[in-house]
Amino acid sequence: MIRRAVFAAAAIALLLPTSVNAAEPVKIGVALSQTGNLADSAAPYFKGLDLWREQANARGGLAGRPIEFVMYDDRSDPATATRLYERLITNDKVDFVISSLGSATAATGSAVAEKHKMLMINGGGAAEAIQQRGFKYVFQTAARISSYADGVLPLIQKYGVKSIALVSRDYAAARDISKAIKQTIDGKDVKVLIDEYFPAGTADFSSQIAKGQQLKPDLWVGLLYPSEAIETVRQFHSMNYMPKLFVANGVSQDDFITAAGKDAEYAVGMSLYEPSLPSEGNKEFVKTYHEKFGSDPGYYSAFGFVAGTVLEAAVKKAGSTDAEKVREVLTTLKLGTVMGKHEVDPNTYMQIGVRGLLVQVQNGKREVIWPEEYKTTEPKLPIPAWDKR
Repeated sequence: MIRRAVFAAAAIALLLPTSVNAAEPVKIGVALSQTGNLADSAAPYFKGLDLWREQANARGGLAGRPIEFVMYDDRSDPATATRLYERLITNDKVDFVISSLGSATAATGSAVAEKHKMLMINGGGAAEAIQQRGFKYVFQTAARISSYADGVLPLIQKYGVKSIALVSRDYAAARDISKAIKQTIDGKDVKVLIDEYFPAGTADFSSQIAKGQQLKPDLWVGLLYPSEAIETVRQFHSMNYMPKLFVANGVSQDDFITAAGKDAEYAVGMSLYEPSLPSEGNKEFVKTYHEKFGSDPGYYSAFGFVAGTVLEAAVKKAGSTDAEKVREVLTTLKLGTVMGKHEVDPNTYMQIGVRGLLVQVQNGKREVIWPEEYKTTEPKLPIPAWDKR
């Protein structure tokens, strides 16, 4: 229902008559997953993006021109995203494009943008492979995928982890983070006991959990969307299994706590943004987001908001919406954002400024447990068995 309301608001924004502002609108194209398996995750991404549009327009838009979105449903399908970005660029004649949420759709959409030399802000594709193709028109504002793993090594060291299970959805971003974790433990006395990927749409994790019961890894790491993280802890409970440490990115979304209820307690999330961060503009972002949507933002919302923030800053510095001038600014732009520092690698334009966080669900809310300077409480680890709670 919320998702429908948000996208309806966007549709209304698209229908606003341009006569309310004499300047010709800046058209920003974006393909979003309004349906399909990424729809739940794309909804908060768009909320953040739409909040930025609203605020930027109140500030005068981009170079004095109001901002309008031209938006289509990519159905969470990479091939559909390809067609839609072609349509946005060649038929709709948009000025800029912003990526969809999800590495697979962001990857295909960004290839289209590069082909047409259309400036794309990659706000929703974390996979590092997206930025490693030598593209000149695709700039990543989403946190790169390896930043998810920033807190894993400190966790391993603090709790004496000797064995790991890696169980993730099979997509490029998950393989990137598995690679980053394996690099992290290379040369250390830590064994990977389970290393599995499951296809999108999987809801039964009993076979992986049965292996966990047999092999007893200390740490279970999953690159999981919220629905998959929810099902994992539910099935942990139903099979009376819990590793000493369970870490997944899906834990960091509000849906996880809401749907998993008490089963969510003690789970650790790899997060890239939290409302408590003392980052640039974050208090105002949280306040206005809450006023507009009735909840605090999560990191998908921050992804959307930061994508717009960076584009606006680049246009302001360029003094123009000319794509080549804005592109030149983006190659070296450094900026404080609600997620932390925005900075891109000078060769790949991969995001290198944003750090990962670890959060833990305690008493029905997410608390930051790492890094030390952002910590809001002490961790409660190892995770107690189900009958010890």
